[in-house]
Amino acid sequence: MSAAIHAGARRILLSVVVALALAGCRADEVEVNINTTELRSALAGNDVTVAFHAVFTHERPLNTRESAQVDDVWSALGDFVEISDFSRETIDGRLRVTIDGEIPVRTSRTARDAYYLSVTESQAFSGLHRVNLRTGERFEALRQALASVNFELDLAAVHPTRTTLTGRAPRVLAPAAGTDGEAHLVYHDTLTDNLTFRQAGAAFESTGPGFFIRLE
Repeated sequence: MSAAIHAGARRILLSVVVALALAGCRADEVEVNINTTELRSALAGNDVTVAFHAVFTHERPLNTRESAQVDDVWSALGDFVEISDFSRETIDGRLRVTIDGEIPVRTSRTARDAYYLSVTESQAFSGLHRVNLRTGERFEALRQALASVNFELDLAAVHPTRTTLTGRAPRVLAPAAGTDGEAHLVYHDTLTDNLTFRQAGAAFESTGPGFFIRLE
């Protein structure tokens, strides 16, 4: 038990060093791909995941010591998030880190997962389901562990998010969404093939980005 605690502490300390170098660990943008078939499958009780793609940039390349630590840090994130691919490159003098992975779909508003996609019946719109990205118990545990060693780190819970929704649905509502360069107070339409929209800003800090959909 003691060895596990010390190993966890080492991972946390290492995360602090590199997260600070990566400007507070807030992604430039997270892309999430969701299919309506996956949502219906999750509601039927099946284990479902959705793919994500996250990009982080920093104004300068890391120094030798920081660079040597990056792979270990993002490898440690595998304890919290399923990561399938990780890459880094220097473009125009700036560091770019790209991460691909999957997060689980949960049919509840709370879960143990650090990050997950919640699909629940909407309390505001009858007949619709609320779908949104959320942080779970493991995310809060990580933040508390960071605080316990007296490090201040803005480990972002919410990131600017671009969602691509594919499939068919008679009704989709997406609040404060941008589509094709146009901003909408509430985007609403019928889904017949695919839809991509972006959500960002303080409005989503407490709720996480998401949308409402009729799944019939």
